[in-house]
Amino acid sequence: MDTYPDASQPADQSPSVGDAAADAIVGINTGFEAMNDKMSDMMEQTMKTMSDVTEFAKGNVNALMASAKAAQAGAEALTSTFVEVSKKRFEDAQSAMKAMTSAKSPNELVQLQNDFAKAQFDQAVSAWSQMSETLLKLAGDVVQPLSSRMAVATEAMKKTVGNA
Repeated sequence: MDTYPDASQPADQSPSVGDAAADAIVGINTGFEAMNDKMSDMMEQTMKTMSDVTEFAKGNVNALMASAKAAQAGAEALTSTFVEVSKKRFEDAQSAMKAMTSAKSPNELVQLQNDFAKAQFDQAVSAWSQMSETLLKLAGDVVQPLSSRMAVATEAMKKTVGNA
């Protein structure tokens, strides 16, 4: 039995070394293309993730800046209100002292003192009420941008966990 190919057999019936090499090269090229596509996809995903992280961080900085601006505006409003109230109180005290020093009788002096004390109490309650409202509004204004960012972060986490 002859183990060598018969010269009378057609050459296309048995694969040649050249065909096998060409098939191997095609397989290798296909593997490289698949690996290259996979690497491109991974790089694209990484770049998108980095872009998302950058945008998220930028949003956080913007929220902190908005919160700080609200705090500053609130502090200015509180200071302005405090100065106004203090000035008004001082003026009222001066007027009351003038009136008390010109009282004609002890009864009139006591009445003027009672009127002054009542007015001061009413003004104090009004001022504290106004300050409380201002503080509550300030707290809401300061927390709102941060709260919004927390909502964005929560949504992002839900999406990430949902996609995992």
